[in-house]
This record gives sequence, structure tokens and C-alpha cells, in this order.
Amino acid sequence: MVTYPISIKRSLYRGSNASKKAKARECNRAASLLEEHINKQLRNQTSPVQQYMYHTIAREIGIDEGVVRALCFSIESGHNGFTAYRHDLSLQEAIDMHHANS
Repeated sequence: MVTYPISIKRSLYRGSNASKKAKARECNRAASLLEEHINKQLRNQTSPVQQYMYHTIAREIGIDEGVVRALCFSIESGHNGFTAYRHDLSLQEAIDMHHANS
């Protein structure tokens, strides 16, 4: 499980190939948008444990789901999304509250 704030890996390409530079810029722009969007959701999360699905995130910010999946895989290695616990709780507190509410 993850908690606020998350960080998404950026492309570190520094070569001279113009098309690779453009691809790296686009990748880094998408990573910045995703980080901002996801961190806002995590900051405002009220439930102790919450699932975030890549297809929903992609739709909300208008980025291709494949791009979202590829960039967000570094957050928690989930294939369809990731699970986060509320930022003001420890992992154990979040799990305990989640089970108490289930």
C-alpha cells in the first residue's frame, strides 16, 4: 500500500536524438500531471483504505490508460491500479479501521 505523497519516475534521457528527447519530454509532462492529480486525491482521501484504478485516473485527466499504467506501475506495481492508506494513519491503523468498517 502507498500513502501521500507519491512520486512517479521520470525519463532521464539526455542524448541528442530529437525524437527520443520529445518522447522523454512528453513522458515527464504526463508524470507531472499524474503526480499532481494523484497526490491531490491522496491528500483529500477520507477512507482509511482506498483503491485507485488506472482507467479512472486516465479518464479524469485525459491521458491514455496505457501511459498511466506504465508510469504508475512504479508506485505499487499493480496491473490495474494501486491501494493507498490515508496519509494521517499508520498502515496498521488504516488496516484496523478498514476491517472495523467492513
